[in-house]
Amino acid sequence: MIDWFRGEIAFQHPYLPAGRVLSVEADGSISWECAKRLDVRGSYESALFLRSSGSAGDGFASHLLIDGNLCKFLQGHNLFGSRDLNRLLYLSFKKIYEIHEDHFHGWSAPELALARIKRGDYLVKMLDINQLYDVGNDASVDAWLHAAEMRARSRHGRSTSDKGTVYLGQHSRRWAFKFYNKFKEMVSGKASAKNTHMLPDDLQDKGLIEFAAGKLRAELRIFSKELEKLNLTHGHQFTPAVIGQLFNYYLGKIDMTTQATLLDDDLLKLPNSLRGTYQLWLQGVDIKNMLSKPTFYRHRKELLEKGIDIAVPPVDPKNNNVIPLIRVIEAKPVENPRWAYEQNLIAA
Repeated sequence: MIDWFRGEIAFQHPYLPAGRVLSVEADGSISWECAKRLDVRGSYESALFLRSSGSAGDGFASHLLIDGNLCKFLQGHNLFGSRDLNRLLYLSFKKIYEIHEDHFHGWSAPELALARIKRGDYLVKMLDINQLYDVGNDASVDAWLHAAEMRARSRHGRSTSDKGTVYLGQHSRRWAFKFYNKFKEMVSGKASAKNTHMLPDDLQDKGLIEFAAGKLRAELRIFSKELEKLNLTHGHQFTPAVIGQLFNYYLGKIDMTTQATLLDDDLLKLPNSLRGTYQLWLQGVDIKNMLSKPTFYRHRKELLEKGIDIAVPPVDPKNNNVIPLIRVIEAKPVENPRWAYEQNLIAA
């Protein structure tokens, strides 16, 4: 899905009523000035930031800069969404014009700007592309993140970590990846009104938080310098197919040969006294020779109650839970759920 977008649309209009920033020299002369940004909030609390730019003369701006999370602005959440950039920007601009109709009315025809957006005639300066992966449960998401923090690398060097988020190229001005536990992001800090990841009240009971459980979020951010190098600068070039290719191309630049130990749901339900035994059995270890006779039979009896017989090998001895990081995200990308479309939880 497409998350954050920064770009510029040709749209002649009176400068937005946001004020201006001035740089004043010691002698009182103004060396430069620019318009401040204006926050625009739609039906939900998530905002887009607008700035008038360029000059069409007579106090009119020639372009409108849009900066913000298109999905959250339209949907109220960014758990999943669309990779159709033109459509997302089209819907966002329509809502922006409705909110500021009094300011824009009579000066610019929105149909002209909407037609430009529809054919992709606008500048793309920065883009976030996201993908969810099903890792099974949140303990396994955290295990994956811990392994990535320790060993994952890219051309930027070793990964860095901050508050549970793992970064590759955190301070790069070209491109960067980050990985985090989406479920924890959505439920942490609920008591704080400043938590921008909280769902709006009318989305709390839609199944979104439950869907996020056990999901790893991977997020690629590409800046203008990198887009210019790729000769990808205008909206018409960013088809859903190209968006997917970009994501996979930069994901492939990360060295994820290290392994993570993922935890299956059966293990998480076991008491602590049995977890080690079950873990070893799952990996094909001969438990009978590892434990004392009384311990072996006691553990076998307790695990048999849960349908697990440690006296025989697991059905597939190769099916252990120590796997390369890359295999997790190659094997389990999450598609948008059908019920999200039925409940109008995806902007389309």
